[in-house]
This record gives sequence, C-alpha cells and structure tokens, in this order.
Amino acid sequence: MVTNKADAIHFMKIILDWCSPQVARMMMDDLDFYIAETTDNESVKESIKMIRKLIYSRAEENLEIEAEEAEWKSVQDIIDEQRKIGKPE
Repeated sequence: MVTNKADAIHFMKIILDWCSPQVARMMMDDLDFYIAETTDNESVKESIKMIRKLIYSRAEENLEIEAEEAEWKSVQDIIDEQRKIGKPE
C-alpha cells in the first residue's frame, strides 16, 4: 500500500526534525535515485517520491515567504522614511 499524504507529512516532519531542509532534500534525492528508481516495489517507490515532493514544495514555499518578507521590509522602510518627513527631530 502506498503511503498516504498524512503519513508522508509525518515522515517529512521527522526528517526535518533531525536534519536541515538542505540535507533533507539531498537525502531524498539519494533515496529517489538509489532506491525509488531501481526498486520493483511500487509502494516504496511512490512513498519516496511523495515525501521528496513534499520536502521540495515546502522549501519553495519557504523561499517565497522569505522573498515576500524581504519585499515587505523594504516597503516598510520606505513608509517609515516618508513618515519622518516634516516631523521635527
């Protein structure tokens, strides 16, 4: 039986509790290359691919969040500068 999404999320959480997101991605890449691509066990293959996809999608989501936060900070800095205009020091 193939891992369901809830099981894959738990698996991903355990991996990320023990290693950094970068190491988790590298580990899942190796599992995919050395095991999922060579095994005849469809359950193992699909489980590895599902968890790998979740870990990568989480990483992309975090990068998007970081970019949005950086953009918001720069906008906030501009707003703060504009609020200072005309105020006595």
